[in-house]
Amino acid sequence: MREILRHTPGRIFVGVLFLSVVGMLFVTRYFTAKILVFGWMALPLFAGLVMIVVWLIAYLLYFFKYWPYR
Repeated sequence: MREILRHTPGRIFVGVLFLSVVGMLFVTRYFTAKILVFGWMALPLFAGLVMIVVWLIAYLLYFFKYWPYR
């Protein structure tokens, strides 16, 4: 964790992960409502998929472009 927080891209990476977790916590209040996204996907499934995609993109971008120990 020290290595990630020592340079700016690492701080941005951790910030993106933190914001996605906060976003997931914000969306959970709507999980009991019957909300469909695109007409067929339940909101909890959609929120989980969005969080996984955000984490995957953030990780791949950080690992392949900004990894400090190549």
